[in-house]
Amino acid sequence: MAGYRRNAGTGRSGQAAAAQQAYQELMGAGLRAEEPVAATIRRLAAEFQELNFRLTGMTGGDPNQVIADINTDMAGLYTMCHVG
Repeated sequence: MAGYRRNAGTGRSGQAAAAQQAYQELMGAGLRAEEPVAATIRRLAAEFQELNFRLTGMTGGDPNQVIADINTDMAGLYTMCHVG
């Protein structure tokens, strides 16, 4: 998530590229993690992929809805990992 925020910028294309990068990184992390953390990481990866799709116009919908889901799942992941 920190990488997404650092790389996203303010334009939709930059945000889409950062979402795609986050998706790829999370997919790798999801393969290495143990359950139930792995399931949350995979869900986050899918959400970043959806965010990329919405930002690039591949699918309709409000990107902010996906960002809200990402924030909720990140909070849950932090709790699972006792971070924060």
